[in-house]
Amino acid sequence: MLTPEAENKALRPCFVLLEPITPKNAVDFSGELKKVINERNILTTKTRKRVTEALEEIQCETEEDNRKTKKQNILAEILDSEENYVRQLEVIMEFFIKPTKERELLKPRDYDTLFSNIHSIYKINKELLVELRKGPGNVAKAFSNIAPFFKCYSFYAFEFKKSLDILQNCHKDNPKFAKFLEMQESRPEVQSKLSALLIAPIQRVPRYKLLLKPLFNLTSPSEEDYNSLLDSLTKVEDAADHINKIIQERENMQRLIELQRCLQSGEPNVITPGRNLIKEGALMRISPKDGHSHKMHVVLTNDIVMFCKMKKDEVKVNSLKCSGIYPLIKCKVQEVLDKGAFKLICQNEEIVLYHESLSETLKWIEEIKTVIQTLLNDRKTLRKENTIKRPVKRKDLNEYNEIGLSPGKKLRKKKIAFVS
Repeated sequence: MLTPEAENKALRPCFVLLEPITPKNAVDFSGELKKVINERNILTTKTRKRVTEALEEIQCETEEDNRKTKKQNILAEILDSEENYVRQLEVIMEFFIKPTKERELLKPRDYDTLFSNIHSIYKINKELLVELRKGPGNVAKAFSNIAPFFKCYSFYAFEFKKSLDILQNCHKDNPKFAKFLEMQESRPEVQSKLSALLIAPIQRVPRYKLLLKPLFNLTSPSEEDYNSLLDSLTKVEDAADHINKIIQERENMQRLIELQRCLQSGEPNVITPGRNLIKEGALMRISPKDGHSHKMHVVLTNDIVMFCKMKKDEVKVNSLKCSGIYPLIKCKVQEVLDKGAFKLICQNEEIVLYHESLSETLKWIEEIKTVIQTLLNDRKTLRKENTIKRPVKRKDLNEYNEIGLSPGKKLRKKKIAFVS
């Protein structure tokens, strides 16, 4: 017989801890229940119809609740992320811009490049934050009114690469400023690299696009903010496209300047208003005399194609010697696919080129054809066709100005006085 103490121990309740189980989504449950009812045929036709309609109504209500919940979450994220972003801008201004200017740690030119128009951006986003704080119902209107001003980010984006160069080289070029950065970045109010803070404006407008797009997709056409959200999304996308265009133009011009330096003696001049770099790279030229292949660096712009002999293995300063330029308005492309090549014909001149990769050869063919077609379409809007353009060989390069775009008039020969 058990003692009272042993009996108490024997009767002591035992608790089993179970892992919390999240119930299945009501939508899935409704679907499963409808499936069982239809398969087992356990209800009359009339009753089954009523039960099915009730389950479908529950499913619709659940889907609508999910949609509204997701929408509210995005609206909350928009406000939270904007508050964090404005706080980042305030940190830049208070702990970096203000003391840098007061202590004159940077040259005026470097100061303007590094911090660009941060103050203007801050004013715009501070106003946006004020509007967003008025409530979720004001989000669409806020973006619709302020999004056009996001284009001012293009000025910041234009200088961003130079600002990174200043930061990367400051230890060597400006040790005093480098020491200042280390001190400020370690402050408890900052705790972030200046480079990480400065990249935030570059990422901001694309971030708006990523937030507004799903928000718009979760908005019903019957809701009041549907049209405003559509307008906001359109304006944000326009601003983003504008910023990207400015960045691409800057990178394009920078590469043209680098190519100009790569040409021996800086000739010919390839930098001219309206000229954009489309594609460049090494291609093999098939010699018409002996059929041998020779490596060339080919530069394709929106109006000319330039062929250069490579004096070095890599494209660097003074490594390219221009051997010819074709105005693309006068060019035709013929595919020679049995040889994996293409022929570029310009009036009485022609050249056969190929890449070791057939896919790359095809890309060159497509790019050149596209440029030629664009030029032909643009020419239709002109009253008179420009017939002065013609291919230029190496020996004739010095006789012309505006190379490729329009060889134009021959330069007058000048008498040269030799000094003994």
